[in-house]
Amino acid sequence: MIDNTEVSSATNKVGIVKVPNTTVFKSADANSDVLGTIEQSQKVTIMYQEQDWTQILYSGTAGWVKSSFIQGTDKTSGSTNASNSSNSSDNDIKKVTVTQPNTKLRIEPDQNGRVVKTAKVGKQFDYLGKDGKWYKVRDSDGSVGYVASWVVTISGTKSAVKSAATNISEATIVIDPGHGGDDSGAESKKSTYEKNFTLAYAKAIKQQLEKTGARVVLTRSGDDSKSLGQRARLSSKIQADAFISLHFDSSAQANAGSGLTTYYYNKNKDGELADDLNSQLKSLAIGNRGTAQKDLYVLHYNSQPSVLIELGYINSKSDYKYISSAKYKQQVATDVTNGLKEYFK
Repeated sequence: MIDNTEVSSATNKVGIVKVPNTTVFKSADANSDVLGTIEQSQKVTIMYQEQDWTQILYSGTAGWVKSSFIQGTDKTSGSTNASNSSNSSDNDIKKVTVTQPNTKLRIEPDQNGRVVKTAKVGKQFDYLGKDGKWYKVRDSDGSVGYVASWVVTISGTKSAVKSAATNISEATIVIDPGHGGDDSGAESKKSTYEKNFTLAYAKAIKQQLEKTGARVVLTRSGDDSKSLGQRARLSSKIQADAFISLHFDSSAQANAGSGLTTYYYNKNKDGELADDLNSQLKSLAIGNRGTAQKDLYVLHYNSQPSVLIELGYINSKSDYKYISSAKYKQQVATDVTNGLKEYFK
């Protein structure tokens, strides 16, 4: 279950940038891609801190700055959006922003395509569409061309823009078995634990997905304790094309709940993934509650398309009969694989 995975705004600190033009990096590495810069005295939301690096919310995604450049203050009292983040709704703008110096705008979606012009870091283009791992864009002077997806960031697209992968065999997928280690998750009437089921199901899904040629990474492969931040950051670190967190629900009273639910946080970023997976999961023996928006940590602080699936109620006698069966587990693995195949078409 996910009671302990919901975002609480009280856990987020506000930081103030101490240095002019502080660089925001894609990962906690000065050699990683640059997402942009922040002005001195700007307030930012701190998501996570480790010795030399601080993870902040930047333009709707996760970014990293040197800890020495940030002065921490009190916790936020409400919104988790930093003031430098885009305040526009997902439907307002449709831009890609250059993050690498000397980025080439090419006439064709190919690294050998003729160069139309060269763009500096921070340059914005209008987003027109996608062709494989390239974005079709238009400059303010009307010139049209293609930029590589790995040298730009996307902001506020009018419709969901998938990752660079256009086929499941090209995709990198993170499967997150909920709980683990000291966190056993929900307990069934049979004294079995959610953490063990999520790992078994994650391994079954991984095995099925790898037959398609996809690269599959588990956030844990044993009975390990992993923080919610570690799970979400892994997705961002390896630029996963999809992130799926697995859980099993539990009701306050035994046998009071039943059904499977697919949760997403950002409709624009995650909605299509949630819909494609849920459409396949409807064939399962356990009833389907559909998709729902929910502010969950591993989704909220995940820069990649991500969902969290509750695969049934572990303390429901009717649901548990299926959850504990090898047949249901294999059906889930097949349905998730088919849902991802649909998503990457």
